[in-house]
Amino acid sequence: MTTLAAIDAGSNAMRLIIGRVGRNGGVEVVKNSREAVRLGKDVFADGHMSRKIMKAATAAFRRFHETIEEWGVEHTVAVGTSALREAENRDDLLDRIHSKTGIEVNVIGGLEEARLVHLAVSRKIDISEGEAVLVDIGGGSVEVTLTSGGVLIESQTLKVGTVRMLQVLNDPQHGFSDFIAQIEEIKRETIDWTTGVLGHHLVGRLVGTGGNVDSIADLTGKRVGRKATSFASSGDLQRIQTQLESLSFKGRQRELRLRPDRADVIYPAVIVVQALMNTVWASNLAIPRVGLKDGVLLELANSLGLASSGPITYL
Repeated sequence: MTTLAAIDAGSNAMRLIIGRVGRNGGVEVVKNSREAVRLGKDVFADGHMSRKIMKAATAAFRRFHETIEEWGVEHTVAVGTSALREAENRDDLLDRIHSKTGIEVNVIGGLEEARLVHLAVSRKIDISEGEAVLVDIGGGSVEVTLTSGGVLIESQTLKVGTVRMLQVLNDPQHGFSDFIAQIEEIKRETIDWTTGVLGHHLVGRLVGTGGNVDSIADLTGKRVGRKATSFASSGDLQRIQTQLESLSFKGRQRELRLRPDRADVIYPAVIVVQALMNTVWASNLAIPRVGLKDGVLLELANSLGLASSGPITYL
């Protein structure tokens, strides 16, 4: 078996995934790690990463590198997304990471993000029948992808990720009114986009990815006595929104067992998901619990000629 690794340097957190490719072309994930480094915090405010953030990011990559060495990884790919696309001093960080770890971070565009997420979703759940809208909710952007018969038809990137929206929500001069305006913009752009591609045909199926969406699955599962679920209804999302609104930041951590860097950004994510469910007339949100890092890992395996259409499984 060949051992591979992929790193997603996102706007709200950094993630490492390690997998082994078997003879059947499937990928078995053996390790997942997450580092709570919010690259987008400074970038979306003033366009630069602070020294503190760059130091934390470099330290996170050093820990990832140690894990990669421990697992005997043969090939590694790292990607950066919205925050690194926009940071004016990103080269300083990328040079520092490469110098300390030997890992080269490739900054990718929103459409490439969407393609890789689609790859991961298509290997985890069946989207081969009819149309579906995939929504990947990140810290810096939201990627919306339309598929038909399992084939990616078109994608769009909206610069309204949860870290950005949180900054708007917490702005004492604008706050909730600007936040609602952003939600309405998402709905309007998605309606115009899907109508332009499909006409007035209703899609009816929404698939969500990203850390916040996985947390929605966790919270939905807790309500019915399970660890997590693979879907959430509009009723589930409304209940989660009500819970979040009734709790303080500390209360969300205590009562809902959310990490500090999840307890704040999950609220705008829930609002975005509800808006998109209404927009595409979906009764449920499917949650495959995969994301960009999984797609990067599969793409790496494909590029090495190791994986075909085998399944992706998790220990």
